[in-house]
Amino acid sequence: MQMRKLTPAEEKLLQNFVTDVYGPVYFIHSLPEFIIPPINSKVSRKDTSWRLNILESLMDGDLDITEYLPKHSIPMEKAIEKAKKFHEKWVERFGHSSIAEQHLLHLCVEDVSRLLSGDIELMNRRPAFIEWSQRYQKPTREKVVIPPELEKDPILKEKFLRVWNRTYDAYEKLVRILTEYLKASEEKKEGETEEKFLDRIEKIAFEDARYALILATKTSFAVALNALDLQDIVRKLFAHPTEEAKILGKRIVEQGEKIAPSTLRHLKPSIYQIKVNERLKELAEHLIDTNVQDSSEDVVLLDYSGKGTENTPVDIVVQHILFTYSGKDFENVKKIVKKISEEEKERVIKIAVEDIGEFDHLIDAFKSVRFKFQLKISEANWHQLLRHRTIIFDWAEPTVENGFVIPPNVKKAGAEEILVEAIKASEDLFYELKDKMPEISAYAVTNAHKRLVVMNADLWAFDHFANLRCTNEAQWDIRETAFKMLDMIRNVAPQLAFFMARRRRA
Repeated sequence: MQMRKLTPAEEKLLQNFVTDVYGPVYFIHSLPEFIIPPINSKVSRKDTSWRLNILESLMDGDLDITEYLPKHSIPMEKAIEKAKKFHEKWVERFGHSSIAEQHLLHLCVEDVSRLLSGDIELMNRRPAFIEWSQRYQKPTREKVVIPPELEKDPILKEKFLRVWNRTYDAYEKLVRILTEYLKASEEKKEGETEEKFLDRIEKIAFEDARYALILATKTSFAVALNALDLQDIVRKLFAHPTEEAKILGKRIVEQGEKIAPSTLRHLKPSIYQIKVNERLKELAEHLIDTNVQDSSEDVVLLDYSGKGTENTPVDIVVQHILFTYSGKDFENVKKIVKKISEEEKERVIKIAVEDIGEFDHLIDAFKSVRFKFQLKISEANWHQLLRHRTIIFDWAEPTVENGFVIPPNVKKAGAEEILVEAIKASEDLFYELKDKMPEISAYAVTNAHKRLVVMNADLWAFDHFANLRCTNEAQWDIRETAFKMLDMIRNVAPQLAFFMARRRRA
């Protein structure tokens, strides 16, 4: 992310609010909570460091600086030492780990690979992430992570860079071709200026051209989390197979010690964390026949609550609604639901969602039913899907072996060959890395390549997902997947689907 050289006055001011003025990893602190989300939100659509956004807010009148400047004269080293003694007494000696849950932190990580950023978002479901977006911004050629492991093999490193440049060349060509195609094929919206029209189609071009980029492409993210969850993520970074993750883990600890002294403890990964993935991978390779033919479908409904039993998904939701609002024993409620008509059950559902708006959530009784899907989706799609924190995922590693996705606009613009050539170059590199350095082979996978994912969502979570991803504003790839899943739910339980995706109808 872009970070300019600051003036001495700017450096001095910023040092009050971030742990590192120039490094790629730092924590924001000593600012009111209400200003941090707007600062973070700018980054997904603006290629400047969070620190520059903070300066902008401090110096342009958004905040009264003097209100937040430290008023004490205690040296930082002395303050840290006092805090450590406090935490050693109450956290270490008396075991109050809940104190770490109360310590809210704002971590910023700049210029990390897209591969690692996705893994980090899956390490703990509780933190809230916001990320630099390839949908709205154009990465530059230097925005690539060269895996440190390649320093041991200069020839392979050179090939890695050649493939990066080749895929980036394809990306730039696709942006130009798609922009010209969209200029001719897209119509202006009512009242849309020429400038806004060009800005809109440029974003569409970025969105589709990015399918040529590999997962080594740099991104940046900010995350709000407590100290206990940060400990969990750091341990998993140290257990991660890539050197990039271990380096990032060390940087987070270095910066975290400045504002979370002694709450960042027990950071060494356990033997279990270090060995479990490799052990299970070896076991799976031994037990699973590699010649088994996988499903050709990209979306498969694997299972759902009530499947193969006397209770349908509708029965289960109605049982939980009536239990909640009658206060009667659950087994008695089940017997009553068994006796009432399908029309009466449907009436219960309709009353439970009556007047529900586009920004409303379902009542908790809808969490009683779950739907499990197998998805074979592009990395571009997956990177959006994994942000739905209330959904449970199982996911396979990135690979080139499940095929790839070609965006419809790329086909319509006659640019399919450009993308396919970039994909083939990445696949050649992937197989060579898999043979020589398997731990970094995933860096060569493109956004177009498909990943296998199992998505396990209760109806409450799926309703929220569909409400966001079935709109015209949603990216086309994840929108198609969302509609396929919604149709499958509609087929087995239409009474539980008619109110979904309501935001697109609003």
